[in-house]
Amino acid sequence: MAPKTDDLETVRQQQPGRRTGAWTLVEESDGVLRLTTDRTRSHHLVFTRADGTWVISDDPQELRRHVPTWVRDEQAAEVFLHAGFTPGARTLAREVYATAPGTVVELRPDGTWSSRPWEAYHYDPEPVTSPQEFSDVLRTALDVVVERLLQDTGDRQLLVPLSGGLDSRLLAVWLKRHGARNVVAFTYGVPGSAEVAISRGVAEALEMDWFTVDLDPTEVARTWAGPDGVEFQERTWGLTSLPHVQDWYALLRMRRRAMVDTDAVFLPGHTIVGNMHDEHLLESRPSREDVLTAIARHHSLLQGDHRAWRRLPLLRRAVLQCAEELSFPTCQDETNGSGRAIQELLEWVNLQERQSKYINGSFKAYEAFGYGWALPMLDTEMWGAWLRGSEELTATRDWYAQFTAEAFAEATGTASRLFEAPAERIPAGARRLLMTALTVTGTRTAMSRAVSMRTKLHHPMAFEAFNAPMPFSEQILRMARGATSTGLWAQLFLDGTWGAHPVAPVG
Repeated sequence: MAPKTDDLETVRQQQPGRRTGAWTLVEESDGVLRLTTDRTRSHHLVFTRADGTWVISDDPQELRRHVPTWVRDEQAAEVFLHAGFTPGARTLAREVYATAPGTVVELRPDGTWSSRPWEAYHYDPEPVTSPQEFSDVLRTALDVVVERLLQDTGDRQLLVPLSGGLDSRLLAVWLKRHGARNVVAFTYGVPGSAEVAISRGVAEALEMDWFTVDLDPTEVARTWAGPDGVEFQERTWGLTSLPHVQDWYALLRMRRRAMVDTDAVFLPGHTIVGNMHDEHLLESRPSREDVLTAIARHHSLLQGDHRAWRRLPLLRRAVLQCAEELSFPTCQDETNGSGRAIQELLEWVNLQERQSKYINGSFKAYEAFGYGWALPMLDTEMWGAWLRGSEELTATRDWYAQFTAEAFAEATGTASRLFEAPAERIPAGARRLLMTALTVTGTRTAMSRAVSMRTKLHHPMAFEAFNAPMPFSEQILRMARGATSTGLWAQLFLDGTWGAHPVAPVG
């Protein structure tokens, strides 16, 4: 939700880091246009120069009408194929650029422009190390953001997309704690899926209204191939990321069957928690190059190619830019032993790139159907609270999982299991022994891919429906090489064959 205020000047005078809610600020001074975005890139803008004039829009289709030539940026498209997003300020259209999260872009009358972050991502130099104290810090932040959410939304219906995981569960608990009245939880999936059953159990324990939307892969595929699929892509891709399709069919059914209020506000559980990856880097003594390589590799695996990052100079450049913004150590001696600096960089790149462009971009799905949305667990107070935690409390989701379990038990007097992949249900000790044996015999990768392929082709959320435009034999071949479902979709989107007609520029 946008900040509630009638005084725009008050908002403009605030430091960006103190502004709450979702906002983007456009200002003009002495012929210079300044575009300032919030941390979550809630309303990112795209801009280009045409006939000596800056053209700015939040709608790629509208911008296209003002662009002399609509040509694909091939370097950006190569990153998109392997990452699902375009890096930095680049877009899939040549000489068209996009605002990044937490930045100020200046567009000058002479046609030049620049972009700079208005803050850097750093953990508190004197972090909270006590689990109980950190719990108090996070509880206070949750109280503030949820109470403000309830004040801003008034009597509007609140919809919680309840999964089998942690984030949506924690948000639902806090809504209950604050006495939210007009709240409905929902989930979707193929009938009989474990995630639907767990979601229902969580809602029942919280005494929260709940419904599910059944997904039939055949029907989802048929509908996606028609005008509804193309319209959704046009409304949600934003020139910089793959459209986030997970909620699409469920929202389409909700709107057409009037299952929720027309002005409902959706509350996805996107959070500042969990942007870390490659935790082993914190325990070893990696070189600077090792860290930068791990980041580039992590964000370029959609096609299963662990060496793709070598062929993606734009992605490597985006990682280096983030390192410069955080003043990441420039020599190995400084990098060694600096686990906190490594954690900050890994999370900062994730927040700037995949999280802001693809994950947070999922709220464009709600806008596409005319609904509102809010991200309380990414609001200012939550951001600040998480950055107070020590490395031991924040580098993995272990402490957060325990925190959420305790909060759920307090609210319900019960415990509820999480959704887990089949391999995760094996006890940790036995799983380690099994993985070691499979690695020694050379069968680990093959078995892992076989299990992964089975899930992709019979997904609990019917993801295979979106693969339909690709021949089944090609799907199998690509998955056998390690491609993800998102990787298949990225290929189809770039080829212009994901729907009834191309949406992005086709090379």
